[in-house]
Amino acid sequence: MSGWSRVANGLRIVATDGASRIAHALVSADPQSVASSVARHVPEVASSIVLRAGGTKLAHFDVNKVGGGKFTTKEGSFVTGKNGGPSESSRSQMNSSYGHRETGLNCGNERVSGDSEINENNGDSITPQIQHVASAPRESSVSSTKESNTFSSFENQIDNYDEDHENQHLPEGSAVPSSRIARALGFASLGAGLAMGTVAELARRSLGNPISNKSDPLVLSNDANAQRLSNSLRRMRGAAMKLGQMLSIQDESIAPPALTNALAQVRKGAEAMPTHQLMRQLDGQWGEGWKDRIDLEERPFAAASIGQVHRGTLRSPSSLGVPTKVAVKVQYPGVADSIESDLSNLSMLVKATGLAPPGLFLDNVIRVGRDELKVECDYLREMKNHKRFLQLISSDPILVAERFAVPRVVEELCTDKILVTEYVRGGTIDKVVDLDQSERNRIGRAILRLTMLELFVWRFMQTDPNWGNFLYDVRTRTTYLIDFGAAREYDEEFVRGYLNIVVANANRDEATLMEESIRMGFLTGAENEIMLEAHKLSGFCLGEPFQSYEPYDFKTSRITSRISEHGSVFLKHRLTPPPEEVYTLHRKLAGAYNLCIKLGSIVSCRDLLDEVSSTFNSKT
Repeated sequence: MSGWSRVANGLRIVATDGASRIAHALVSADPQSVASSVARHVPEVASSIVLRAGGTKLAHFDVNKVGGGKFTTKEGSFVTGKNGGPSESSRSQMNSSYGHRETGLNCGNERVSGDSEINENNGDSITPQIQHVASAPRESSVSSTKESNTFSSFENQIDNYDEDHENQHLPEGSAVPSSRIARALGFASLGAGLAMGTVAELARRSLGNPISNKSDPLVLSNDANAQRLSNSLRRMRGAAMKLGQMLSIQDESIAPPALTNALAQVRKGAEAMPTHQLMRQLDGQWGEGWKDRIDLEERPFAAASIGQVHRGTLRSPSSLGVPTKVAVKVQYPGVADSIESDLSNLSMLVKATGLAPPGLFLDNVIRVGRDELKVECDYLREMKNHKRFLQLISSDPILVAERFAVPRVVEELCTDKILVTEYVRGGTIDKVVDLDQSERNRIGRAILRLTMLELFVWRFMQTDPNWGNFLYDVRTRTTYLIDFGAAREYDEEFVRGYLNIVVANANRDEATLMEESIRMGFLTGAENEIMLEAHKLSGFCLGEPFQSYEPYDFKTSRITSRISEHGSVFLKHRLTPPPEEVYTLHRKLAGAYNLCIKLGSIVSCRDLLDEVSSTFNSKT
């Protein structure tokens, strides 16, 4: 099926019949057909297209060829000007009709509302930008300050890197849609919005508009649609947002820039749920007397795909003593129960819009994501993972000497929906880019060693590469590890085979690489030469830091971008999906490499491979 056919088919699924007819008319580049379809099938869509795509942007779609006219909508009517945008006489009416609109649906006891405030310049939906704990603004100020690029001492760096601001909170966001009906309606709304944005993009491409990149996937190749996706996923939270975060750290070379930028916003964090929804969740988990045990700040300082984090101070005695500052992670209501429906709806949307090439094996990605999410929603399991990592890291003399640590758990306050740990100071580790070179080298090497210990020695890895899971306290030069919901075990046979592949890559041993790759299921043995060559070259590139005992400069190596260059070949020529374990493993390895690139670390790596190889072989 051609790209145009996939898009047309997708529009029939995610939008109304009228929108599909409009899309077909736009593909034909027949102005009269466009005008006829808009006027006859969906009058409301005319105003929606102008407003959502932006009246000034639609000047590129020369509606003057169609002829100006009066379009009637349920909000009233407006007149198109000579350039196809709204005339001056209609602008004030549109601002009044569409400047702010809230729609609500009663689903049980929950009111689901949507914010449709329209920006006159670009028509995008406006929502507060919810930032991660690393960059959340002070409550008393909405202005941002630019950090200094150089510092003369650790003392001067404290104010720049310390994120322990007592007044730092995220603004209150929309309620989390917790029922399946409410979440299904959210996906339907997203689909309709994408359809409208696609109609505008079809118009631009059909008329040869130079601002459109015809090589990009159509539906998400424009900023407005990509931003719609980002905003919707951040409002939905849960499985939908988690999958968006997973996609955001994949190969950027095969994604349009608009989509890459939008998903980067998804990675930063979610909207915070409103106070009434938070209190209902706390009462249900802790009981009504919980305020006698803990003073909890109602506004969170961080919000992610599955839950949000609040500061608190223990009132009653606990294993940590009194008074003790704690971090309280509260799961959003309904996310655990909606995993199946969320991923099914998102899968249908992605397939319908033709965004998933066959080589991606989307069904496998969805299945692995489903299993991960079910595990991550069990906070009692995460508590056990947390305690296990605390024991493992505190038992390794080198990691202790490198000042790596894990906060303690307040076990008596943990439930399957609430996790309470000791509160630690620090900013996300990507903030240390301005420290001196030796400190950045130390941190980068320690993180690489930790990653290799997790896989090849402990066979127990925290697979989420989010930089926010490493907090750096510049006062003590301590790196704290947090968030172990995505931790998983790897069986001995898989680890042995993968270690053989890593060593083969480091030694540029093509025969062993291909033999182990076929044995483990990376290849079938029937691939064409193009695929085999791409597999070999990407593997050798992955093993490049371990080829020599000399320090490896990650920043100048372009290692991740060079690996990504083979992504399009994999998507086109791959005959089998990789082993299931690889989805999480490669995500973590890519995260470790990218962090070393971000820090500009120059690290000797071959001795780390020798260490873990020797330890693994001595145990088996």
